[in-house]
Amino acid sequence: MLRNEKLVYGLFIFLAIILCSIAVGYAALSTTLHVTANKVSQNAQTWNIAFDAGTVTGVGTGSNMVSCGSATAQATTISGFNIQLGDVGDKCAYTFKIANNGTIAGRISTINITKPASTSCTTSGSTMVCGNITYKLHYNTATSTSLVAVNDTIAAKSGSTATKKTVVLTVEHTGTNPGTADYKQLSFAYDITFVQN
Repeated sequence: MLRNEKLVYGLFIFLAIILCSIAVGYAALSTTLHVTANKVSQNAQTWNIAFDAGTVTGVGTGSNMVSCGSATAQATTISGFNIQLGDVGDKCAYTFKIANNGTIAGRISTINITKPASTSCTTSGSTMVCGNITYKLHYNTATSTSLVAVNDTIAAKSGSTATKKTVVLTVEHTGTNPGTADYKQLSFAYDITFVQN
């Protein structure tokens, strides 16, 4: 029996050595990698969508009765339009820029049009028709069919350069006959609301 005990003890010792060797071998192949950061910061995002400030000069086309004048653009308003149209096809076009000098992209959520008090009007998107006069907000040129619309976007600035969109307000006599009497359309307005995109 002593011989069997020695054999069992020898077998246990042998197994213990093998287990220790495997554990040491596994430990020798194990590596722990660490990733640490000293500081994480987020730069503040900026919201800055506005008109380019300056004079917005009207360009007239059509008869010699067209008079467009100028308007003044400030950050959130363009005002001072004084438009005179005479014949069918007479048009005034005012080109201005909407700039995003912020780090947050914008999207047009609403376009609210204040109709002139002196006549009935219909509106659709950024187009308003009041009697013989049609008002539109175009992109890029006065003849562009790309009109300003809800859900249009303006990208955030790129580096230190503002993203700009050229917009043209046109006011045109679109009736079928020249007017036989003077009339005035007073106090029209566009309110374009941008939200974060």
